[in-house]
Amino acid sequence: MQNGTLQQTGTAPTGFARVCALALGALAALCGCDGGAGYQRGWAGDWTYGGAAFTPGDPTTFQPLSPHFGRDAQQGYCRGSAVEGSEGATFEALSQHEARDSRAVYYCKTYRKAQEYWAYQHLRTTTIPGADAASYRVLAHGHAHDRHRAYDRGQPFAVRDAASFEPLSPRFARDAQRGYFEHAEIPASHGPSFALMDEDDPGYARDRTHAWHGHIEVNQPDRGPHPVLRPLRGADLATLRALGRGYAADARRVWYQGEPLARADAASFTVLSNATADVDVDVDARDRTQAWQRGRIVAGKDPGPAAR
Repeated sequence: MQNGTLQQTGTAPTGFARVCALALGALAALCGCDGGAGYQRGWAGDWTYGGAAFTPGDPTTFQPLSPHFGRDAQQGYCRGSAVEGSEGATFEALSQHEARDSRAVYYCKTYRKAQEYWAYQHLRTTTIPGADAASYRVLAHGHAHDRHRAYDRGQPFAVRDAASFEPLSPRFARDAQRGYFEHAEIPASHGPSFALMDEDDPGYARDRTHAWHGHIEVNQPDRGPHPVLRPLRGADLATLRALGRGYAADARRVWYQGEPLARADAASFTVLSNATADVDVDVDARDRTQAWQRGRIVAGKDPGPAAR
């Protein structure tokens, strides 16, 4: 173990072994597998973490706090590694990734490297910059707040009113003054009435006077993934509803990811269920005259039951 990183030793995988390492490593990363059951104490008083030998600085006072965090009289620990600079007497676990003591808040996570074919797990524990340990509280969707600011997976960002900050989904949030998307304040939004339009379709949000669609754009070859927020201009909020698969409609219009579909018929527009869409992978919605896929008309397709 070096610098808080779990190091693996041995010869790099080659040939068939490399293929197996790639497959097994990717599977472990997707499943979040850790290869063990947290901290375990043996009959002789020795400790292990995740099945690997682990020797605390003070074994006689060591105690697990959660599957991943522990402490002894000297310091705190994450996944079998000492948290540098931590204070054992006041160290406590807050979540799967967060812990604190009287002086700081810590964020602990694992990662894998593509150049190692995702076969080996490494550990990174950092002090969350500027976090106020006394007022730090863990919220939903990987978020937290203290008396000064909000946090997303250990990264701070500014909000109008940190005390009332509330995440609504991994991307949308609100406080007593404004709504937020991907850590950015939504101009002219009204925090008290800001909400998701549909919990099952978290791409759309609204307040008392506006509606928006937000997503991460990944299909622009000249740019990396980046957040996109679009207002639904002219939407009739009284009849506006999220339909699923990125679509929304009011009594007169249909939108896809916040873009208006000029040729869509709102009265007959129907988004297909997962089971129906699996039958025809080229179509995800229909209206009385045409079939649709990701906001585009699919030429030559029977509009189907929505037309009859």
